[in-house]
Amino acid sequence: MGITIFASGKIDRIGDIPGLIDEVKCVAQENNWAFHVIDEDFAVKPDAAIAPRESGVPVCRIEGSAGLKGIILNIDPKSEPFFLLFDKSGVLTDLMRQVPWIESNGQDERLTACKTQFGKIDSHIRIIELLDRLKKKYITDLAVTDEGAYWESRDPRILAEKRVELGHYLRHTERVISSIETSDDDARDPETLASRIEEALLKEEEDDGLPR
Repeated sequence: MGITIFASGKIDRIGDIPGLIDEVKCVAQENNWAFHVIDEDFAVKPDAAIAPRESGVPVCRIEGSAGLKGIILNIDPKSEPFFLLFDKSGVLTDLMRQVPWIESNGQDERLTACKTQFGKIDSHIRIIELLDRLKKKYITDLAVTDEGAYWESRDPRILAEKRVELGHYLRHTERVISSIETSDDDARDPETLASRIEEALLKEEEDDGLPR
């Protein structure tokens, strides 16, 4: 949960991918953003899969080729990485959606998404500005869904209000969850635990007179 930017589309010309990468690299360097370029061979059939998590390692590892070219930006240490990756047909995606797409033989939806809720408000604005720039020059069919409403409004006050509103909701949810008394058996059963959390949140809404 958190304010997220979603983007989907297809680059107009495959041959423009290197130029897009170079342009985004320049933007990253100007803003002191960390970045990582992905340059896989489009001629190799994608076979990427999530490797079994090793003991003591907090993150999963992807093995094989995802069949992508593009750039990954780390704009804010408290926001998610922003993926601008393309497959050989030019579809915009990220690694979290490319791997399931490969595993489903091309059935899953692809797009890129970046949660900015816990980062600086300026980071959210910079991502939207970058997407606007890419839409005008490289991805004319780019579709953006901005849970902060900045893409549509270009009003930082509305974005700030959305962030504050969600922040209040998250803190309220944390308080409700922390008040739930659970047995050891409940804690070991994810479905039971999820049901208890849902019941507590619904009861809180009823007590407050809030609509479901």
